[in-house]
Amino acid sequence: MRKKADSKQAKVSRIDRNKALAAQADEAIKERIRTAPAYMYTSLCPVPELRRPPKGVMRYYETVLHRQRASRV
Repeated sequence: MRKKADSKQAKVSRIDRNKALAAQADEAIKERIRTAPAYMYTSLCPVPELRRPPKGVMRYYETVLHRQRASRV
């Protein structure tokens, strides 16, 4: 019976740790966006690494085109 209680406690601590990591990552993303220049991810950005959005991020016009194509089908 003791082993079952230990596994429950391990599961709870693993969930808590994952929640803390997710909150920390979310906070880092919000902080980065808040301090980012307005021209970030555009061709006007002086830093070459910041001219392209991170992998997996869609631009606004891509989402609009996607919606237009989806409505035609």
